[in-house]
Amino acid sequence: MISFVVLTSLFVASIIDPSVAQDKGLLREFTRTGYFSGTKLSFVLLNEKTIDIFFKGSSKDTVQAKVDVGTCFYIAGTADKNMKMSTDFVVEQDGEKITGTVMNLGNFVDGSVAKGEKISGILQLQKKVRLNSLFTVRGAGGLVDFRLSNIALMNVSN
Repeated sequence: MISFVVLTSLFVASIIDPSVAQDKGLLREFTRTGYFSGTKLSFVLLNEKTIDIFFKGSSKDTVQAKVDVGTCFYIAGTADKNMKMSTDFVVEQDGEKITGTVMNLGNFVDGSVAKGEKISGILQLQKKVRLNSLFTVRGAGGLVDFRLSNIALMNVSN
């Protein structure tokens, strides 16, 4: 689940602007949530549509350039307790392990994160995964599976 603040903002904005309700539905299609290092983190598969929800201006262009090279995830959460964050994630698909690099947007670094602190960053894989096949993000004692729905697949090109 994306942080409560983001979801609340999307709900309120959807009352004013129906396109925000579409954004919320789009996020649901491309988001998976799991516990990593004891803290709930949401992984949003970034693509030409989800990038617009989180990034604007030159930062949008920077993220789009990363997505053009390899599959990327926007990762967000709030530390449920004082924790040791690990950014050592790997994506597995059909037996292949795909590593990547991380971009820190807020406390998304290896090391201590205090309870209540927001965590956000981008995980960029070295290559693109096949979106029409199951893939799993593993790391820090947790995992999330991505099996995109037909609706999601119709809304993205790979």
